[in-house]
Amino acid sequence: METARQPHDGPPRSLRERRRLRTRRTIQAQALRLFADKGFQATTIEEIAAAAEMAPRTFFRYFPTKEEVVFWAEYPPTLAGFVAARPDDEPALEALHHGITDGLAAWDQDGERERMLERLRLAFRTPALHPRMRQQQAHWAAELAETLADRLGERPDALEVRAAAAAVAAAVWVAAEEWQAQDGEGDLGALIDQALGTVLGAGGPLRATPTPQEAMSQDLDHA
Repeated sequence: METARQPHDGPPRSLRERRRLRTRRTIQAQALRLFADKGFQATTIEEIAAAAEMAPRTFFRYFPTKEEVVFWAEYPPTLAGFVAARPDDEPALEALHHGITDGLAAWDQDGERERMLERLRLAFRTPALHPRMRQQQAHWAAELAETLADRLGERPDALEVRAAAAAVAAAVWVAAEEWQAQDGEGDLGALIDQALGTVLGAGGPLRATPTPQEAMSQDLDHA
């Protein structure tokens, strides 16, 4: 699962980068087609390379393993930017919640929906991919902890920050699992919003913890 950035943010890609991106897209498209036809485990790297009209050694210039082909996203996650764009006086967990849904809206507008659905179906329905999926969830939870800690002015390794980030990451993955189980018929944004509301709706210390800007404002009010 990814919360994607706006695809047009950042400097323009060079010709070399655009060519590399096109090749990665081609490899992923052919791999996903073969996985759907034959199954993930029955498909070889040699078959993927042949379908993409390249040598197997060329495949490894773009992806180290078959698993990485499934989990590669053209627009990698940059949740921190969406959270940073939220109002300074918004509570940290609300900013994280809205940052995730804002990022999803940006991703969905870019036409990534069908590719994401195809990859999620494969990831959740292929036991061989579950260890890699859990690894990605843990990595994303660590990124969420960094973002949340920055918002709170806390350490990312603080127990409460890590616990909140892990809960948010798990909620998003549960929503993604539900969405792919529905074959994309539901609204992914609504499912994520519902899952996050379930996890965060009860409140708690972090929800009540002011951001540094809020704390400064409160000090001024009491002065």
